[in-house]
Amino acid sequence: MSKEKRDRLFKRGRPVIRPFQVFDGEKYHKDFGIVWVAYKKNPFDSITRWHDSPIETPDQLLQIILNIPEGTELLIAEDVNGDVGGFGPVGIVRVHSDGWAVEPHVEFFPWATARNKLASTVAFLQMVRYKKIGVCNIYCLDDSVELMDKACAYGVLHRVGKIPNGSQLGDLTMYSVRGKK
Repeated sequence: MSKEKRDRLFKRGRPVIRPFQVFDGEKYHKDFGIVWVAYKKNPFDSITRWHDSPIETPDQLLQIILNIPEGTELLIAEDVNGDVGGFGPVGIVRVHSDGWAVEPHVEFFPWATARNKLASTVAFLQMVRYKKIGVCNIYCLDDSVELMDKACAYGVLHRVGKIPNGSQLGDLTMYSVRGKK
């Protein structure tokens, strides 16, 4: 049943999760330009959380991206979206790994639809299930719980439980999926 739901979700095309590119030769890659535009429309802390002052120029954002902590990888989620003229970027994913466990955090761009968010989440989690990792842990605040619960219905994620006061911002809900290790 879960496979049939995923097939229906991906009927118009399967989202692609690929490595984020900063440079194309000596120039900025288009990925960086898109992330900058998305950041200016709706600032996010997924990749800027280690920076204390406001980011006002592309060069400041570039320095943060080039200095992300070891064990952290940035990915781009692409899906069919009318606002980007077909198939294009809808979010950036920061994945931290210690070699066994991975912890992803996604920042969807302002133009990402609810369908883009669900399809990209399911595609990412489906991909993670087949990686050589031990486990993927996801910690959500209340505003993301509905999306993660929907992902559970597609058979790619399991709800573990609630962590009262798990963050300075409130309760956390934990989800998990096993890898191939």
